Amino acid sequence: MGELINNAFTGVNIIPTVLLMLVLIYWLTVILGIIDIEFFDFDIDFDIANGTDGLDGLQGILAYFNLKEIPLMIILSILSLVFWILSMLLYLLPIKAGGLINGLLLILTLIISLFITKLISLPLKGLFKNMYYKGTEDEEKVIGHLVSLCCDLEKGRLGQAEVKQDGASILINVKCEFTEDKFEKNEEAFVTKKDDEKNIYYIAKVYVNK
Repeated sequence: MGELINNAFTGVNIIPTVLLMLVLIYWLTVILGIIDIEFFDFDIDFDIANGTDGLDGLQGILAYFNLKEIPLMIILSILSLVFWILSMLLYLLPIKAGGLINGLLLILTLIISLFITKLISLPLKGLFKNMYYKGTEDEEKVIGHLVSLCCDLEKGRLGQAEVKQDGASILINVKCEFTEDKFEKNEEAFVTKKDDEKNIYYIAKVYVNK
C-alpha cells in the first residue's frame, strides 16, 4: 500500500491523483450541502470567424463522449477514476515511476480512459435523458409560464430551472434577461423567451402587487 501511495505522488503521476482528489472533494461538498450539484454549470460563447464548422465539430465531440446527455461532473468523475486506476497500473511495467516514459504513457492512458468513460457512461444516458429539455411540442408550456429555480442565479451565469408538469418534471437551461435580476434557489421565475440556437430560456422576476 505504501508503494502505491508513493507511486501516486511521484512525478507526472500526481496529475491523475490530484484530479481524482479534486473530484472526491467536490462530491464531499455536495453531500455536505456546501455547494449545489449545479455549481460547475457554465456557459461558453464561441466566436467562430468563418462559418460554424468549428462549433459543429466541438458539438460532435461533446455528443460522442455523452456530454450533451450526461452532466459534466458525472463524466469527469468517471474519467478521473478510470484515469487514476490505469495510471497506477503503469507501476507494474518495468519503467521508472513518474519518469519521461511514464509521462508519455500517461497521455496514452488518458486517451484510453476517455473511450472507457464513454462506454461506462452509455447506460446513464437513459437516466438523464428526461433531465434536459430539448424544445419539442411542449415549448408553449414553458414560454410565458412559471418555473422553479434549481440554484442561485444572477446575470451572466447559466442555471437550471424545473418545469412542473403532469408526470416527470423536466429541467431547462436558463439565464437572467435583465441585469438587475437575481434569483435564489427554489424561487419562481417567469419565462420570457428562448434562444433556439443555444437552447437557453430567459427568465424574469415575478412581482406581486401588494
